[in-house]
Amino acid sequence: MKTGILLVLLLVASSVIGWSQESGVGKETSAIEVVGTGEMELIPDEIFISFTLKERFEGKTKIEIESQEKELKKRLMKLEIDLKDLQLADAASDYVKIKRKKSDVIASKDYILKVKTTTEIAKVFELLDEIDAFNANIQRVDHSELEKYKNEVKMLAIKAAKVKATNLLTAIGETIGKPLLIQERETYEDQPLFRKTALMVNMAMDAAGNQEEALPELGFQKIKLRYTVFARFAIK
Repeated sequence: MKTGILLVLLLVASSVIGWSQESGVGKETSAIEVVGTGEMELIPDEIFISFTLKERFEGKTKIEIESQEKELKKRLMKLEIDLKDLQLADAASDYVKIKRKKSDVIASKDYILKVKTTTEIAKVFELLDEIDAFNANIQRVDHSELEKYKNEVKMLAIKAAKVKATNLLTAIGETIGKPLLIQERETYEDQPLFRKTALMVNMAMDAAGNQEEALPELGFQKIKLRYTVFARFAIK
């Protein structure tokens, strides 16, 4: 799945043309005030799946976590998923002991697996079902270059403010001057939800019975980045 990026340069602004007193200068300076907004939408390329492995019994045979983890890693490698993307959910702890009866203690391990596409999600959920993993869920989504695009949105907002001011001044025969003030108004929205997680799990389960058909691509809500600046420019 290719990363989709939608750049939207919004020239949404409430504009004020007026005069301000420049401190230390002793004279009035004609100025225009605008609000510029930059927006960007990203399709997540990092999806984090949480799940649990527990010791269990098949008849009188105890299936240890070590053997389950070994099988998990072997099958992830077959799916060409990097084992570096498999981590314990809590690096500070290894096993969690769960008391079932007075003489029976069951150990469990919580994991986080990072995948990159919705196709990989379906295959991983199928795998987790086959190895009897517990509590499999989409924990969160992210983008590998999120910080880079946040910076780009900031630049879009500043450029939008300048374009807005320039257009308004041109309409009345004036020319934009140097910036007198740029004030940040950060409004990031970067944690989308996965659409129809339950449907995705069902699709993964159905895929086991129909391996000839391609696993379907499923959609995420896009990561929405929004950044606003207040700017004041001198009028020449």
